[in-house]
Parts: sequence; structure tokens; C-alpha cells
Amino acid sequence: MRKNKEVAIDGDAGSGKSTVGKLLSDRIQFEFIDSGLLYRAFAYTVLKKCAGKSDRGEWVDIIQNIECDLKKGVIYIDGKAVNEAELRKKEVDDLVSPVSTVKEIREIATEKLRKIADSKNVVMVGRDIGSVVLKNAFLKIYLTAPIEVRAKRRHKELPERTVNITFEEVLDNLKNRDVMDSNRDISPLTIPHDAYVIDTNYLSPEQVVGKIMQFLKGHEYVI
Repeated sequence: MRKNKEVAIDGDAGSGKSTVGKLLSDRIQFEFIDSGLLYRAFAYTVLKKCAGKSDRGEWVDIIQNIECDLKKGVIYIDGKAVNEAELRKKEVDDLVSPVSTVKEIREIATEKLRKIADSKNVVMVGRDIGSVVLKNAFLKIYLTAPIEVRAKRRHKELPERTVNITFEEVLDNLKNRDVMDSNRDISPLTIPHDAYVIDTNYLSPEQVVGKIMQFLKGHEYVI
């Protein structure tokens, strides 16, 4: 039986992972999985259940007792779809990194993401996909760009999701997330040793996908 193929795309917040991942998955007909939405769903649930209070043991209990699924880019919590605009609100942004630093929560997320990848060909994006979640991925990509560029991209995207937030707030949030994600003890943001690194600063999403397609061909992937 043919093993499912996995493309892992990691990178800094706002580096273009989701946009590139969606385009690539459409091109090669793999399912797109944004792991960040899962962590946002966890943070969103913690806010709903305990107003984001800092009892991390309570966070784990809450997340262990919900059913959270990713289907075709949509998050379902206990069977109910959650509007992505809700997951992109500032209060969720502020909590998602603290939630994702909790060992037990990362283990829950990793197990769920691996189960998804076991059942189909996937393009999965996140911050520890190639280094932790899908260590044996067929292809690993790491996207990066200067923080000011990433903040401009993120801020430009937000009005489309009806989220009211200033550029300065987006920039500060990305700076904080970079520090927290890179320095957390559990699964820190890192460049996998076998990943192709792409600086997306001067590249359109389509150009980035074009580069990845060349890497796929170099791995004898049949388009």
C-alpha cells in the first residue's frame, strides 16, 4: 500500500505559510491543513471557558474534554464550525502562544495532526511540522521574511476577516510571538536541518509555489 505523502511548511508568523500552503495544495491536489488554526481553536476555547485565566492545568482539562476537528480548512469545536474571524481576534492572538507552550496541549495537537496526515496526502503548515509533527515528511519548507514585511501582510489580511486592529498592534503581536515561539521549551520554532529555506520578501505567493514545485520535481514527485 502506498504511503501517504506529506509536505511540511514551517515559518515565522506572517511569512506566507497559509497562503502558499493553500495554493500548493490546490496545485498538487493534497489536503491543506493549517495547524495554527488548531492552536487558535484551543486558545479560543480557553477564553470562552475560563476567560483566559492563567491556570494552565485548567487549560489542559478544558482542551482534553472538547472534540476539535479540522475539515477542509474549517475548525469544528464539539461539532460546531467556528468562524475564522473569531479565531483571529486580538484576544485569541494574545493567548495562542501561551497556550501552545503547554506540553500537554502540544501533545494533544501533535497526535491529532498526525492522525490527519496518516489518512491522506497533506500540505501541512505551522511552526513545528517538519521538526516535530511530521519528521519524516516527503518535503520540508521553511518560509521567512523581515518582521515589518510580515506585519504589513498580516495587517492587510485582517480587514478581510472583519478584525479591527492597528498595524502597530499587529507588529507588537508578531514580535512577541517570535520571541515566545522561538524560546519555548517544548517544540520551539526552528528550521529543520533538511528543509529548504525560502525568503518570501520579494516573492509573490505564486513565485514561492513555483520554487516549491521545483523542489518537488527534484524529489522525483510525479505531478
